[in-house]
Amino acid sequence: MKIRFAYALAAVAVMAVMACQPGKTKSPSTPAEAATAAPQDTASHEDELVISFTMTDINGKNVAVTDEFAKHKLTIIDFWASWCGPCRQEMPSLVKTYNDYKDKGLGIVGVSLDEDKEQWSSAVSAMGMTWTQLSDLQGWHNAAAQMYGIQAIPFTIVVDDKGKVLTAGLRGEELRAFVAQRLDGKSE
Repeated sequence: MKIRFAYALAAVAVMAVMACQPGKTKSPSTPAEAATAAPQDTASHEDELVISFTMTDINGKNVAVTDEFAKHKLTIIDFWASWCGPCRQEMPSLVKTYNDYKDKGLGIVGVSLDEDKEQWSSAVSAMGMTWTQLSDLQGWHNAAAQMYGIQAIPFTIVVDDKGKVLTAGLRGEELRAFVAQRLDGKSE
């Protein structure tokens, strides 16, 4: 038992060191990219993470996610890509959750790690994703994914109307139950 704990502790330490390595992210090449990649808001307490970034939507318009958060009681930030099989498998569940809870205050902001706009746009249409879609078309170098340490997709972050992170990493029924608890005040 002690050996397993030691191995687990060593694995966590190695992952923490690996995640902090410099040079893993692409540095912005223009001032506009630097502004987009920089967080625009900070947490009011050290233990709170507030999500804030601006990125181009599927129609070419710059969107500040804080503006999207303010429209809803609860917002899911869904990191995904059109080429990601697990993302596509997860999408029907996310679409159903959205359709069931959008009138109760749920919003979703999709952040695509695609590099091809046509593939991204086609996937959004084909899968019935009617919520705000953002991407800088930089693939794994996506500014928001880099900023928030996204290592695998699909990955969700759930925030309140101010952008404060409430939970992360939920999918399927766990995500739906969290949304139901927050918006209905009960578990499903």
